[in-house]
Amino acid sequence: MATKHEEIIRYLETLPIGQKVSVRSIAHELQVSEGTAYRAIKSAETNGLVATIERVGTVRIEKERPKKIEELSFSDILDLINGRLLGGAAGLAKTLNKFVIGAMTEEAMIPYITPMSLVIVGNRSGAQRIALEHGAAVLITGGFDTTTENIRLADDEELPLISTNYDTYTVASLINREISNKNIKQDILTVNDVYEPIEQIQVLRQTQKVSDYLALRNSTNKSRFAVVTDKGRLVGVITYHDIQGFSGGTSLDKVMVKNPITVTLHTSLANATHLLMSNSIDLLPVVDTGFNLIGLVNRSDVQAHERPLSKMGTWTLEAQIGEALAVEETPLDNGDDFPDWHALVTPQMANDDGTLAIGVLTELLTLAATRSLRLYQQKVSMVDQLNLYYLRLVQIDHELTIKLRVVNASRRRTYFDVDILSDHLIVAKAMVTCQVIEEI
Repeated sequence: MATKHEEIIRYLETLPIGQKVSVRSIAHELQVSEGTAYRAIKSAETNGLVATIERVGTVRIEKERPKKIEELSFSDILDLINGRLLGGAAGLAKTLNKFVIGAMTEEAMIPYITPMSLVIVGNRSGAQRIALEHGAAVLITGGFDTTTENIRLADDEELPLISTNYDTYTVASLINREISNKNIKQDILTVNDVYEPIEQIQVLRQTQKVSDYLALRNSTNKSRFAVVTDKGRLVGVITYHDIQGFSGGTSLDKVMVKNPITVTLHTSLANATHLLMSNSIDLLPVVDTGFNLIGLVNRSDVQAHERPLSKMGTWTLEAQIGEALAVEETPLDNGDDFPDWHALVTPQMANDDGTLAIGVLTELLTLAATRSLRLYQQKVSMVDQLNLYYLRLVQIDHELTIKLRVVNASRRRTYFDVDILSDHLIVAKAMVTCQVIEEI
């Protein structure tokens, strides 16, 4: 049997696009409380079913189909290459499925052109026409214009015809980089991947009493709850510790923790983890731009979704630097020591002076410390402090050796003294502190 929340969502889906909705009208139409109607409308807004428009109100909108992260619209391309639109404006919202460099004869191009592709050509009006006739948009490099006939064809077919001052190599590089950036963004877990939505959690009202908290705690076997107003706006959080010494008739707004730390759906999971750990809390309310509660994320949520070491993409700077880092295959002397790490300094790691960049060295130290804890002590960690002393410049094509020594360790933190050597000489020293997130 469907819940009241699900009934409201289904009802909203049946409304015509553009129709206004309100808490009162939904509550009256479906015979539910205004609180239930409010939460359902907010959930529908989060999911793109309705939208609140200034001076208009909340209206039913067409829910966009999920867009693949690697997809680029022709409008995205236009902005990316600082292009000038010559024709086919009606097709700007369409997405391309691939791009083709038209550096061959016109006849030879045809087998490679597919509908909704982007053909990159120079000042060749014939090749431009063929691309449009076969359902592809056109990007003209070198800042050239095109013929009136091609512009008319682009308008008729609703296929963008774009001109840019960049050359073909630059355009292809920009598009490839943008696709890579989008893939990286998809690989980053966010709160939206792990949070519990409001319809699946229990909350308390600020007007309720300590006795209500105790009853909810007993019925759910949980001790941490968000506190909201009657309209669903977050005002605090409450735990069992907060009610100690207060009678059952005490109002929750007298004992709750006000102005709690919050996150949004777009907050990265790494950032949420850091907030939980650094503030020694177990619960983060998830809010929208109006500070309305839309869900919760807790420590067990983020720990259950920790990304394995090998899961990271290959396009981030961290991943590229990490590929150069290799651990020495030697047995450990004791429980505190770790094998040495080695890395060859490549030209990509250099600064403008041709020596190892300090930022790259910092990343190598970070990876060596966190990987050591993960590989040899099964601890997931993050660096929260690093003091680096760069003593000698390191040349390209020289090998680094990173020696880690534990100087202090507790359940929550590990402190490393680090020597960095090249050509058997110490080139840098560091103190690295790692905060342990969980043991695996």
